[in-house]
Amino acid sequence: MRLLTLAMIALGATSGAALAQEFPTKPVTIIVPYSGGGSTDLIGRQLAHELSQIWGQPVVAENRAGAGSMIGTAHLAQSAPDGYTLMVNTPAVATAPAVQDNLPFDAREDITPIGMVATSPYMAVAGAAVQANSFAEFISEAQERPMFFATAGVGTSSHFTEELLIQQAGIDADIVHFSSGGDAQVNLMGGHADVYISNTASVMPYVNNGQVKALVILGSERYDLLPDVEASAEAGVAGIDVNSWVGLFGPGGMDSALVDKINADLRTALESESFQKVLSDNFVRAGNDTAEEFRAQVYDEMDLWKALAEERGIVAD
Repeated sequence: MRLLTLAMIALGATSGAALAQEFPTKPVTIIVPYSGGGSTDLIGRQLAHELSQIWGQPVVAENRAGAGSMIGTAHLAQSAPDGYTLMVNTPAVATAPAVQDNLPFDAREDITPIGMVATSPYMAVAGAAVQANSFAEFISEAQERPMFFATAGVGTSSHFTEELLIQQAGIDADIVHFSSGGDAQVNLMGGHADVYISNTASVMPYVNNGQVKALVILGSERYDLLPDVEASAEAGVAGIDVNSWVGLFGPGGMDSALVDKINADLRTALESESFQKVLSDNFVRAGNDTAEEFRAQVYDEMDLWKALAEERGIVAD
């Protein structure tokens, strides 16, 4: 019986590896759980194009927006773990479970992290009402008058990074939640908020056209793609060591050989000149993580944001 069991395990491993090598034999769908036109949508569509070239099969980016990306994520979680339904998503995968107990899936069991697609620091940008021209000046200004931070919604990455910045900088600020990142930026530019934090791809177009002011890069050192923007640690604000990212995910229960195969093809796609240009034009860098490294990062961030939510009393409405 023991020999039979071992033989069956070996056969299963061999079959998984064989299926991974043959993948894909039909079209693949990449869910983009946001509306079209945003930075995640742009990156997801470029990834679909690059993988279609590598795989010789159609790869279609499909928008399934809503509930801060959780509608698309729930659809992924309910899909077959065969690699034919994938998803690109942001740290929302790690922040939402920290504040929502009623998600229709288990973020650790029903979703498989496959690899990092793109990464950049978080950047804080300021509206016209902020007089400060440096982060140190901003901290002084925040001690003299109330500051209003705009978020893309409760439990989003903008919300959590703002909570982290407020905590580490000792700022007395009010947080105003909007329905999306686009709504938050419109209200920032309209003078209804002072500060918004997001990834560089989302905020740099508004910095470049003068509608908002680059305030600080969150982290210990300056970002080489934006060397003129100071890092928060330069003003003595330490303990902010998180980056924004876009990652590739599959449903839970995927065969490890298939995950590694898709990860390897992802990394090949990221080496193409066309993909590199799309990323650099949006001030983000290509990922280069193994599936194991990316999975560890996602799970570490889940723990980080859960602890912060409990410490600061953050709960979803």
